[in-house]
Amino acid sequence: MSDPPKGLRDLDLPLLIETSDVDFAEDFYNPALSVAEEYKRGVGYFTSSWFQFAARGLKGLAENGGTAKWIISPILEEGDWEALQKGEEAKRDQELYDRLNHMVSDIEEGLEKETQNTIAWMIADGLLDIRIAITGENLSGDFHDKWGIVRDPNDDKIAFHGSQNDSRKGFSNYESYSVFASWMSDREAQRIDQHEKRFDEIWDNAKQGVHSISLPDSISLDIAELRSDDRPYDNPSESKKMTSAYRWRHQEVAVNKFLESGHGILDMATGTGKTRTSLKILNRLLRQGGVENVVVATRGNDLLDQWYGTLSENFSADEMWIYQEYGGNHDLGQFLTKNRDKLEALIISYDNLHEAIDGDINNKLQQSLLIADEVHNMGSDTRQANLTGELDVFKHRLGLSATPFDPYDPDRNDFLRDEVGPVVYEFSAEDAIRRGILCETDYTPLFYELSEEDKEEQKAAFGKFKGLKQKNPNIPKSQLYIMLAKVRKTSEEKLPVFREYLEKNPDVLEDALVFVETKEYGHKVQKIIHDHTKSYRTYYGEDPEETLEAFSNGEIGTLVSSKAISEGIDIKSVKNIILFTSNRSKGTTIQRIGRALRTNPENPGKTANIVDFVVRSDIEEEPEDDEVDIPPDKIRYDWLTNLSKVTKTEDN
Repeated sequence: MSDPPKGLRDLDLPLLIETSDVDFAEDFYNPALSVAEEYKRGVGYFTSSWFQFAARGLKGLAENGGTAKWIISPILEEGDWEALQKGEEAKRDQELYDRLNHMVSDIEEGLEKETQNTIAWMIADGLLDIRIAITGENLSGDFHDKWGIVRDPNDDKIAFHGSQNDSRKGFSNYESYSVFASWMSDREAQRIDQHEKRFDEIWDNAKQGVHSISLPDSISLDIAELRSDDRPYDNPSESKKMTSAYRWRHQEVAVNKFLESGHGILDMATGTGKTRTSLKILNRLLRQGGVENVVVATRGNDLLDQWYGTLSENFSADEMWIYQEYGGNHDLGQFLTKNRDKLEALIISYDNLHEAIDGDINNKLQQSLLIADEVHNMGSDTRQANLTGELDVFKHRLGLSATPFDPYDPDRNDFLRDEVGPVVYEFSAEDAIRRGILCETDYTPLFYELSEEDKEEQKAAFGKFKGLKQKNPNIPKSQLYIMLAKVRKTSEEKLPVFREYLEKNPDVLEDALVFVETKEYGHKVQKIIHDHTKSYRTYYGEDPEETLEAFSNGEIGTLVSSKAISEGIDIKSVKNIILFTSNRSKGTTIQRIGRALRTNPENPGKTANIVDFVVRSDIEEEPEDDEVDIPPDKIRYDWLTNLSKVTKTEDN
């Protein structure tokens, strides 16, 4: 008995194959895919029945840890193609969405259970990705080509090009393929490279005249739900599953929860896709005719600029006008003029939001979705005064935050619930770690004790607070905690402890964010860092944004910063967080450690390391003052200790 083929070279591949001579499925697709590691397919017409013929090969591809990408042209009606000409805007076309969603029932009803299960698992695991092709620019017809590229673990490749569509009828028609093998000659290798290049350009939307759009996540998830409990192949690597829509299915749950009420807050951990979820909500509302415009409000120019980039990437200039009202940008007046024919977006700071409401003489905001990002920042005293009773002008109000409420500021919490809405969906850091969306963590507490000078400052803070309380009995206890925290955040007793730790663990300065309370304190920390690495910079708001970009690109190993980088900035390479400044409330801590908890596709085994400074007596002794119910560092210490015990438990 001959040995089974180990690669493409072991197959008997003809120069030309015809349906009149061979069974394309049994003699070509299944053998080639069974030894493959990657399959790329562009095809003019596609129906799900093709899966049934090639199920054995696809299962082999999955067992090899391989992936498949399809650029397809499903059979749609003329009106659907008109909608598809709008590119990503097609996802906001309800009729087209319904037709694409028919693919789910087609797969469910038309395939045998084993085939259906293989396809559903491959989509759930991120092994099969499907995009829809459309023509544009100088082309007015259909996407009609048919070709494919197969690569095996030895990096040998074949390409095929011919007439067969991926449909049931394609196996019974007279069809043919020319087949090219990379090991046969340089000329054949060049042909394969050309076929792969044009596939990749269409996939990446880099080819003139042909574009591709991804299936909406909700459709991919519906297909994934068709699978059984047992995966029909070995568990693939985390790097492949990391990009799967199924891994991020909590976002679709969040969308549905929000739309049930029409307003409310998504309490989602940093790194779990709050921004992407908000765009899904916007797309759904646009698809259903629920809104006509969008207003994005938040705090901080970095985050506002990031939102400008996000909207620019997800909406074409032909589809959306984007106006800015923050920093040196003053487009509010233009936005508030009469409605135009296209979708309009206003990106505005919280401090200017009341001006938009006051100036809305055309009632434009009534048909707008308000996205309040990092919504906890909306609740300052000044913003409460300006916005109380005003936000209901927005029909739909969406708040986003990993820490929407402060347990020590009930007035702020009540304001957010009354003006934006209650928490309608929660997805915690613990939930995300169990699913593999966020990294597992190591926690390193560095213990120190307050100096006599620090203790005197604490006593002074207690005395000052008691005096304030006598004048105003309603002053919140959070004011005391702020005063006490300031002493700890700038205690110089941490510095020698840090110096000693770095002597034994210098690698903690690789891909590290160091959070300090003040620029002056940061200078003291920098002197210690300087003894171990010269690859560090500071980022204190006034520092150039290029510094942040250089850190993100790996050109800088360590960034010393303050709260300026705490929220909303996505730098996946960060793996070490050093907390010289940390609050009693875990809200700010979540924001800061979230920089390191984000998974990195280039490092799927990444573990986040949190280095924290903890007053030892907070852990070992009872508080000396009745005003402090639980020592401040103990709350954070207990939470981070428990977080470090959470492990990935879900298969996907």
